[in-house]
Amino acid sequence: MLKHSLIITSLLFAPMSLMAEEVVGKVQSISTNAKVIQYLNPKTKEVTVIKFTDQTKLVDAESFKDLTVNTKFKATIDENGVATKIKRVLVKLPAEQVIDTDTLSELLDEGEPVFIGDARPLNVYNVGHIPTSKATPSNKLKENLNWLPKDKDALIVFYCGGVTCPLSPAALKIAMANGYTNVKAYVEGFPAWKGEVYPAHVNADWVKKNLDKHHVILDVRANPAMSVKGAVTLPSEELSAMHEKMNKEKVPTNKRTIFNLRDKKAPIIIVANTADADEAIEAYEVLTFWKFKNVVILKEGMEGWAAAKLPEDKVATELVYEKKLAKGAVEESVFVKAAKEGTAMIIDVRDAGEVNHGAVKGSVNIPLGELDQNLAKIPKDKLVILHCVGGARASLGYTLLTKKGYTNVKFLNDTFADVAKDNGIELM
Repeated sequence: MLKHSLIITSLLFAPMSLMAEEVVGKVQSISTNAKVIQYLNPKTKEVTVIKFTDQTKLVDAESFKDLTVNTKFKATIDENGVATKIKRVLVKLPAEQVIDTDTLSELLDEGEPVFIGDARPLNVYNVGHIPTSKATPSNKLKENLNWLPKDKDALIVFYCGGVTCPLSPAALKIAMANGYTNVKAYVEGFPAWKGEVYPAHVNADWVKKNLDKHHVILDVRANPAMSVKGAVTLPSEELSAMHEKMNKEKVPTNKRTIFNLRDKKAPIIIVANTADADEAIEAYEVLTFWKFKNVVILKEGMEGWAAAKLPEDKVATELVYEKKLAKGAVEESVFVKAAKEGTAMIIDVRDAGEVNHGAVKGSVNIPLGELDQNLAKIPKDKLVILHCVGGARASLGYTLLTKKGYTNVKFLNDTFADVAKDNGIELM
């Protein structure tokens, strides 16, 4: 008893620096160069960052490349905010309750009767989902069992956001508890589906609500007279020709674009006569190969759109698109003015080797991994703008500084080299 008490006492009075902390989060972004992860705490909804090193132990992950966006993890953090261990929280279900990507694809190709339920929140389902799937958010399924087939023996497949997402297993358990006998979870989920370049669809009612400058409506038919309101034309035949030409010229895929569209995360909705038209599939595959992250095909195509009497207009030949600013992102014009006139402190969070290829005159280079060690160099009484190559590390730096009490900080969420070139910013 005495020995037990002494152990408890030693723990109670141990210095905090000797006590490790455990955190649970969902990856929002990661920089393997700077060894920093930005994550969301699912309970508190707070966004913060942690560091890792080459010595950080990975569990249930082969490399840090497995820590993709929305990956759920548990991490042990030392007194310096550095992760000593990171474990992916993988979904674990009996083998008979799991279906893989190829099997699900074959079921759809062969027209087999299968009900596919998207267990993600409705706002996530709306921006892109597996063809034929229905929105069945797991947190509302118990009260809405009418979403499911009446036949309790029908094959039902639920999916969500990948191997660490708990939503499809949760939906599976609800269905089974209510008498459904043939329920499976597509654990690999939507990321794997997109990763295999299988088509993703979007419903017409959602598109109707988002006919604005922040979305690209791309009509890939040959010589369309009318299309979805706001659509721009680029026939799939022309797109394929561009693809072949760039292949011969060995243009890097991340440098390939349409209409000089720099934003690889731009929501692109492909329009053809039908969702399974060759033009739609071909354009989807090319743009996905070109590293556009959010490409989808309009469900039921232009035929369905016209039949529903939804807004139409003549197609445009020039794209009008404006990237929707993320929280903390700076307007391009503000960054350009700061670069040319010195109206803000610009911090370049790239590594020294990257900076040697060209930097804004007067900018300060503080690599992201060293940012928290150089706070004395960063003022709190003037606007501070962070930039990197494409915005990912700058976003992490923004989060880090706001957690340190900085209130007048922004980041460039764009391709730095292109912004500089397009606006005549002289690089040193």
